[in-house]
Amino acid sequence: MFRGDSSHSLSYEQQSKFIQDRITTVEKNFGLLCVAFGDYTRKTARLRDMGDELTKVLKDYANNEIVNKSLSAGLENLSITLTAIEEYRNCEVQRLEAKVVGELCQYETICKHAREELKHTVNVREKELARKKVLDKARERQPFNRQQVTYAESELLKASVEMSRTAKGLSEQTEFFERRKLQQLKTLLSDFVMIEMAFHGKAIQLLTVAYQQIQDINEKADLENFRRKLRSPEKPVSTNISARSASLASLMNHPSPTRDDNERSHRLMSPEKKQTIGRSSSLGALMNHSSSREEDETTESDDSENDDTSENTESR
Repeated sequence: MFRGDSSHSLSYEQQSKFIQDRITTVEKNFGLLCVAFGDYTRKTARLRDMGDELTKVLKDYANNEIVNKSLSAGLENLSITLTAIEEYRNCEVQRLEAKVVGELCQYETICKHAREELKHTVNVREKELARKKVLDKARERQPFNRQQVTYAESELLKASVEMSRTAKGLSEQTEFFERRKLQQLKTLLSDFVMIEMAFHGKAIQLLTVAYQQIQDINEKADLENFRRKLRSPEKPVSTNISARSASLASLMNHPSPTRDDNERSHRLMSPEKKQTIGRSSSLGALMNHSSSREEDETTESDDSENDDTSENTESR
């Protein structure tokens, strides 16, 4: 690269322009990818924040519902499950920011360095051409001045050696630049897909739990309880939730082992939300407690029968 007689000067220019175009193309495309993935990550962060708001509304509703006990328990359980989903979405945002957006942002510096290497090689090449012109003039104007001709030849030889060394280094750097670009782009795109697959896989599992929690709401029992309270509105209403709901709610009292409290403060925040909403407990505990649904439903059914017996006794 960048070697040969003066008849190949056009080839040098073509090679230099080709490398310059490659650097410019990579810089432009990686810049666009960085902006696009950055926007995607920020949109995901805003969706996470809106999910936090939704879980807060569901939890407040559950706490304020004092008549429909089944509905209150269902809303409480649903809010905990949705909070777990937003935990995974928060991990998704952090991984996208670190493994995708962060890697793309580095290419601004990488392209700048590659452009500087090319500029240095071009300068060395121009210096070699200048030394060759000096030698040609010396031979043409003072062909018998061996001292001046020898000095010009010596300077040209030094410039040629430097040019050869610089051109070899540029060739290696250019190939390394192209190889690293291909490898890193493939890696970060694979990371993006894997991050999305991991989140959506967990989301499907938790959404399945959420669907079952919604189906567990017993509208008939809640309606009957409403009718009883309507007949005796002065009677205090029990605010106890089911054993299953209490079991899930107790998870909120335990810190999550998956990350420190300070990690939440470093996540990417959306412009619409300036304050961080506290998150729930261990995600694994949520899944473990959901497996005991049948036993807790039986307990809740027994409690409902006892309430009916007590009510009938009071009526008699």
